[in-house]
Amino acid sequence: MANTGIITYDFFPFIGGIGRVTYTLYREVKNKGVLFFSPADNLLPGHIRINFWAVRFIKQVGVSIWLHLNIHRIISKYNLDTLNVHSGAGGVLFFRKIAIPVIITCHHTYWQQYTYIKSQFWKRIFIPFERKTYQRADKIICDCEDTKRVLLERYNIPEEKMIVITCAIDRNNFYHSGHKKIQSSILYIGRIDKRKGVEFLIRSMPYVVQHIPDAQLLVGGKGSDLDKMRKLVSQLDLERNVTFLGFIPDDQLNALYNKAQCVVVPSIFEGFGMTVIEALGAGTRVVGTDVDGIRSTVTSGDYGALVPYGDHQSLAGAIMAELKEPRRAQQLNPEYYVDQFRDSYLKVLKEATP
Repeated sequence: MANTGIITYDFFPFIGGIGRVTYTLYREVKNKGVLFFSPADNLLPGHIRINFWAVRFIKQVGVSIWLHLNIHRIISKYNLDTLNVHSGAGGVLFFRKIAIPVIITCHHTYWQQYTYIKSQFWKRIFIPFERKTYQRADKIICDCEDTKRVLLERYNIPEEKMIVITCAIDRNNFYHSGHKKIQSSILYIGRIDKRKGVEFLIRSMPYVVQHIPDAQLLVGGKGSDLDKMRKLVSQLDLERNVTFLGFIPDDQLNALYNKAQCVVVPSIFEGFGMTVIEALGAGTRVVGTDVDGIRSTVTSGDYGALVPYGDHQSLAGAIMAELKEPRRAQQLNPEYYVDQFRDSYLKVLKEATP
């Protein structure tokens, strides 16, 4: 396989979902002529650290500037035949035309951020630059059908230019283990911030507790709203029903998913929603919001249930239904496992190479 350069702001150690996806990709293709470029501080073979002063101050935008200034140099120095840029909100913008094929991976868009999160209205300033990135790309990989739809309808990107390759999990890391379920347990895993909908979930808990007094919400993760959510739990008199677990290491996630009676993903929107397929891989059903990135995966009642974001009684009702009638989730489709993810990615890279 020809040399491919993969550019990403988030890699290993992870910051968020893009880091998880690109590190999964790294583990699968690291011996196949692929080099990874990122600001991450690690000594992984095949990783070239981006050491550029602007990254410390303007983060993803700094990487975009570095790439704009250095692309011809790195193509020549590393003999690259193809470029894969991990873009979308939280990723890297790239809007110049170069001599080698460019594949853009879109994790989600700035249009979704400013539309769905009212406090982030200012992010619409990035949309013209983001649109140019996708217009200049030779091929676009979308994490889910929702993202593809946004690019088609809001950015006027031709459908034939796009392909959906879903994010994936390793069968060896997420599986049904037979752990005993924690009675009336509800699990949240993720960042504790506005977009992830933790406040929506906690404000729905009084309705659950009213009917199931021993219901237990376990909140795994950290984030900017952690202290605010602790205070909210106290204000709602939910200290007996909500436990904050802190950050959960990857090697403990599968056991926790298996022990929960249901997993809740209450986000305002997602680029994909890794928690959904991790939980389903462990055989645990998901109650999610009917929003971009989640509705693309929870497509069947055999996986769980979808509720409107912001409807506290609907969320509480769906949670109570799962607690009162516990059952395993349907087995995940093969497209959500890493072997198909790897093969699909390699096929796109190979087809793009001249």
